[in-house]
Amino acid sequence: MPQDIQEIFYRKIKPLNFERSIGLFGATTIGVGALMGAGVYVLIGAAAGVAGPAVILTYLLCGIFAFATTVMFAELGRIIPRSGGGYTYAYNILGSIGGFTTGWFLALGSIFACGLYAIGFAEYTVSITGINVPDYLTKIIAVVITLLLAMMNIISSGKKKFNLQNWLIWGNIAILLLLIIFSSFHARVQNIQPFFPKGFEGAFAAISLIYISFFGYQLIANNADEIKEPEKTVPKAMKLSMLISMGIYLLIAAAAVMTVPWKELAGSHAPLVLVANKSFGGRGWLLISVGGIMASLGALSSTMVSQSRQTYVMGKNHFFPDVLGKLNVKTRQPKTALLVGAAIISVILFSFNLKFIAEAATFCLLASLLPVSLALRKIYRKNPAVKPKARWKNFLPEITLIINLGLLLTLDITSLAFGQQLALAGAAVYFFYSRKREKRHREGLNIILEEEKRFSFFRRNTVLVPMSNPETQKSLLMLSNTLMAKKGGDIIVLAVKDVPEGKNFYEALSGAKESLEVIKRSVELAKLNNIKITPVIRASHNVPKGIVQAGESENSDLIIMGFPRRKTPGKPSILSQVMKMSVTDMVVMNLKTPAEHFSPRKIAVYVEGSTHLTLMLNCATAIAENRGARIVLLKFLPVKYSRRQKQRADKLIVEAIENFNSSALYDISLIPTDHPKEEILKYSTGIDLLIIGVKRGNKTAKAVEESLSFRISEQAACSVLMVKSISKMRKLASKL
Repeated sequence: MPQDIQEIFYRKIKPLNFERSIGLFGATTIGVGALMGAGVYVLIGAAAGVAGPAVILTYLLCGIFAFATTVMFAELGRIIPRSGGGYTYAYNILGSIGGFTTGWFLALGSIFACGLYAIGFAEYTVSITGINVPDYLTKIIAVVITLLLAMMNIISSGKKKFNLQNWLIWGNIAILLLLIIFSSFHARVQNIQPFFPKGFEGAFAAISLIYISFFGYQLIANNADEIKEPEKTVPKAMKLSMLISMGIYLLIAAAAVMTVPWKELAGSHAPLVLVANKSFGGRGWLLISVGGIMASLGALSSTMVSQSRQTYVMGKNHFFPDVLGKLNVKTRQPKTALLVGAAIISVILFSFNLKFIAEAATFCLLASLLPVSLALRKIYRKNPAVKPKARWKNFLPEITLIINLGLLLTLDITSLAFGQQLALAGAAVYFFYSRKREKRHREGLNIILEEEKRFSFFRRNTVLVPMSNPETQKSLLMLSNTLMAKKGGDIIVLAVKDVPEGKNFYEALSGAKESLEVIKRSVELAKLNNIKITPVIRASHNVPKGIVQAGESENSDLIIMGFPRRKTPGKPSILSQVMKMSVTDMVVMNLKTPAEHFSPRKIAVYVEGSTHLTLMLNCATAIAENRGARIVLLKFLPVKYSRRQKQRADKLIVEAIENFNSSALYDISLIPTDHPKEEILKYSTGIDLLIIGVKRGNKTAKAVEESLSFRISEQAACSVLMVKSISKMRKLASKL
């Protein structure tokens, strides 16, 4: 247990953020690096095979379409200057499902794009050696450089960026410009005749293949938290990087098809090597191979880093596992997000070929753009004041939606089918994992007051103990420890800070002195009694809901609470609200004697039905074994009971005995009475502890407080444990 809970608390409520160290040049470099990557080196040959010399028109159309989307992103970057790119825009405007859909496809698209760039690096590296190597070796090279770049970006701090990336990106641009200039001396007009050998449809069909090359501008927005004055710099950098890249793409496409016949380009894995050999002579391949390597490395590094930022934001919002939403304290880098991304890229590289990776990337990235268009449309409709002065920009949402949806539908049936599978996988992740986690995060914030949360591949039993009343803290801790002693597991002590609507959780926690005092007292009590606990403070807009959601967040098997001593007239207690909402088993302790004097010798288990029987017996046997108590299985029958009623009572008692997994001694007491409430209150005068189940079906907190078990707990002469167990089906349904 940490020595200074307060120090850990105040450190953890100051979230670790990126440092703003990137200016306009750096932001533009990120965009150019991703835009001018292996796409032009690797895909221009495949595109020429589909469109012929009309690939020039393909690049022009792609540039126009992409520029419209760039302007849309620039508008959103101006309005919402935060990291996460399209995901953040959609999440802030469309909410949970819109944000997840965008983030899911954007993350996958960036990962597939990284696979494309890694293959580009491998193929151009191999081309320098002049050795024919099998495909699997090329893929191994691609995987190695992916993992190496991930590690280099992990160890580079926010202040000392991986500066080699800038040299790679602008060095690549210089080489491409040299190629354009020298190839102009070898250009032949006859090489582009006929211009449309495969018709207009060929030029349009190639768009879906190369559109991935025009997507890097969006990655600038992923880094918005590291960019100075992001509301101004991000839009400018997006437009600048797109204009630079669009101009070079057009010139390269024209130079390629005018220098080398398009059929030769289509048959080459490294098409620009052919152009370079023609332009520079026999050694031209060396220069362009170096350019391909630089472009691939720059694009791979830029895209991988930007993708990790977006994954980090989704982890921070709890759509993805929490570990992905953490920054390394020393380097301010999302270490785990980078490593996981590199691992997935490696799997993709071994699983698919180049053409499929390119089209899968295009599908995912196009699919991610559709919700973003809807997000901008919603902003313009709800807040006309943010509309741009240029009237044509008001139609950007509709223009970009039509463009990107049309491009999506041009993909081949294999890509669309694979995209559908990815969509179904995303839906499963969202509805079975992400949705409730994100909702809990949106409605509250857990601060775990340990240096590092313990991790285990094996799930442990967990009991959540909400604390507020100093009088019950010791008894709740002792009961929790007693119940956990038999099975083993973790005890989580919880204090909830009530936060007004609209107030930031971190700001509210800075004034959570009372909650912190509750935790500190619990830690001291735990130390004195040699009990291991995990202390947690949760900020929530609603205390009962905060308790329930904390139990869900920590995957608790059981919630243990104290019975309310005082209630506000006309207002349901926190306990009754928790019991109404909770889908976790609960034990409520109403201790009628001081905790230090509580040493039960006789425990009665009120066997009313089989609903809560297992949990009631677990509680009874754990306490009995710990205290050396005797257990009474108590059952009431009507005074004029029938044979059938007697058989039913016998069956329940037999079931209780069969489930009695304990060395504790027990008695059976069948009492005939027509007034069970009065009889049980009378019986409570001769025992030390009564364990009673809470009837299911109480739909309101008021109904809980008016239930028989609640009233018996208030009026009984002995201490009482109220038990509520949840069916397996309801627990399963609650996770959906």
